[in-house]
Amino acid sequence: MTERGLYIVIEGGQGVGKTTQASMLAQALTASGMSVKIMREPDSQTDAVARQLRRLTQNPEYDLSKRTEVLLYNAARSQSLDKIKMYVDNGIVCIVDRNYISTLINQYYLDADKPLDYSQIDLINSFATEVINPDVLLILDAPVEMLVQRKQSADKGERFDNLSSSLLENARSGYLQEAKNRNIPVIDASRPTHDVHQEIVTHVQYAINLVGDKQVKQSVPVAATLRNESEISIGTISNPKTDHKHNLSDVVTDTKSNIYAITENLSPTTAAAAMARLSRRGDDMRTILVDEFLDQKGSDSDLLRRVITAYGDDSVQQLNGLHVVVERASNLLTKKIEWGRLAAYLEQSTRYIFYDQKDADGKYKYFTPQEITDGFRELYITTLDSIFDRYSQIVRELYEYVQNNSQVPKKEQDAAWKSACRAQACDAARGLLPVATTSTVGIYASAQSYDNMIMRLLADPTAEARHTGQKILEEVRKLAPAFFERTDQPGKGASRSNYQYTNSLKMRQHAQELPLPTELPEDIQLTSYWPHNELEIVPHMLYSFSDLSESAIVSEISQRSYDEKTRIFEDYIGERLNRRMKPGRAFERISYSFDIVSDYGAFRDLQRHRIVSDLEWQELTPKYGFDIPELVEKAGLSDIYESCFDDSAMIYSKLFEEYGSVVAQYVTLLGHRMRWKLTVNAREAFHFIELRSSPQGHRNYRRIAQKMHQLISDVHPLTAGAMIFVNKDEDPELTRLAAEKYTQSKLAKLQDTKH
Repeated sequence: MTERGLYIVIEGGQGVGKTTQASMLAQALTASGMSVKIMREPDSQTDAVARQLRRLTQNPEYDLSKRTEVLLYNAARSQSLDKIKMYVDNGIVCIVDRNYISTLINQYYLDADKPLDYSQIDLINSFATEVINPDVLLILDAPVEMLVQRKQSADKGERFDNLSSSLLENARSGYLQEAKNRNIPVIDASRPTHDVHQEIVTHVQYAINLVGDKQVKQSVPVAATLRNESEISIGTISNPKTDHKHNLSDVVTDTKSNIYAITENLSPTTAAAAMARLSRRGDDMRTILVDEFLDQKGSDSDLLRRVITAYGDDSVQQLNGLHVVVERASNLLTKKIEWGRLAAYLEQSTRYIFYDQKDADGKYKYFTPQEITDGFRELYITTLDSIFDRYSQIVRELYEYVQNNSQVPKKEQDAAWKSACRAQACDAARGLLPVATTSTVGIYASAQSYDNMIMRLLADPTAEARHTGQKILEEVRKLAPAFFERTDQPGKGASRSNYQYTNSLKMRQHAQELPLPTELPEDIQLTSYWPHNELEIVPHMLYSFSDLSESAIVSEISQRSYDEKTRIFEDYIGERLNRRMKPGRAFERISYSFDIVSDYGAFRDLQRHRIVSDLEWQELTPKYGFDIPELVEKAGLSDIYESCFDDSAMIYSKLFEEYGSVVAQYVTLLGHRMRWKLTVNAREAFHFIELRSSPQGHRNYRRIAQKMHQLISDVHPLTAGAMIFVNKDEDPELTRLAAEKYTQSKLAKLQDTKH
């Protein structure tokens, strides 16, 4: 089978040196053993039909409208591309001088009247060029003054080549705008010809590597032929050149060992680019750093754009981590931000902080949606202020009540005891906090995860989420702009956001056709599980230790007795000394699906387990009611507590009628019950249930974890029995105090080590 060639396009304005660079590139590629064809697309070297169409556009005798001109250019281009595709499929490298970007420049940017809409021209271009996309697309750029000088010494070319200085400036602006919109690498063509050539061949070498190393059969590496330089051998690693901007020892922790770390002296962007190159070069990465990156001139963004051109956004985005902080996010928004699995989040806790403090303007910490206007805005603020007043009263009185009724001896009432009392009060009172209560969210994620987060937020029905998505985009662009150029572009990220938004609207319409619930919901239901017999996973416990096929092991184990299977099952689990000792991946074949009704506060805590399947939740509403904490009842504060929920339900109904269910969610309380679901595999269930039933956990989500364990035990007793660290203690004072004692002990040990 003939190996594929390459389709290379060099774009740019008149006089930037496209023809010269195309010729130099062709010579270098030919010298490396490749078959090369240079052409102007659409041009006279490709096809008779394209040739005739091209002549029509250049003949001054024909008075062509702009629409006709665009259609003829693209008809010729389409015909020409069929030939180019044929050449490339047969192993020929096609180097093309100009492409559809030039049509956009000539027909849109250079026409002051703009009789055709940009999107129309772009749509026609896209239709004409869909047969094949360039493997390498570069734009050469130079100042207009230099282009004018070059133009004066050149022959007159085609009609569009003979441009005035002002039109050359318009053309240059157009090329740069398209480069930004389409993430096309821009090469500074004002430099010496050889320097421009070296940068072009770097991009081409990446593309050759993408096509496959098998294409390079000659003894002299293509890279060496193109760049006229040899690769640095591994033997020079321990003695890097002293004329580099950074010594190698400055950017890696060890210059000789097989294992080393990247230091803070190397920017995350450069580190990501260097790691991306590992997939295409067989060298030690330190060689790659010295050879390609430490002397790199230009900004990190320019470097990253070149790497992204070669490897694509996704593979490089995963290698660059960014920290972002979102202040004053409502508790509705925090869960939308934290929806993505592959990221790390940390937010202010409602379990340890009193939310009775006002800001410098005398306002409580809650968010007011911009959708709420006029008299409803005043009602919203008045109601939430009143709820916060009652929360402040209750949390302080509960704190005092817990202290006064503690069974802990006076001499043991230390800092840990005070923290435990505070936590008990916060735990009981937090159900009164409105969902509009604001928090600070810290995020650490890869650029890829931010990209997905931003597109998701931009598609959200709430103005708060859309505004936050736009602001996050603005901030991450300051750190790594090359990663986020497509995030909100029409036809790219914006299309994905629109897709999500449109689908969401359709699903809401379908959901409205469902009947209303007719019965009170159960707290937790095990809606499905697999397999019916938990011993079906025994063959998979043996798979990695055997050389038999999966089907052969299944067949063999099916003939074993129940006792034999049980012994293998128990040996696979082994002796677990603590909850962090989780059994192997065979348990990932078992799955449990739960439908849960719990208070929103408990859901917020449990939603942190993102490495689960099918985690979805419904809109927040007062209709499922609320529970009154036992501590609130004991302290005689039930009436005040209930009054907050009465006021919340009242304003919810008014906002629901005026603005709909999405906006009305802000006035529900953390104590309101809501419905959500998730699916976990058994291995994750070990982690989820044993962690969330632990003594320091909130009572509400401890109960959920304990109920999940009970339901699993009903269908898979062996699996549930192996979860030996499920806590069932319900004494709130003892559990919180034990947790605080443990924390204080760790802090004390830390202080001791300092001395």
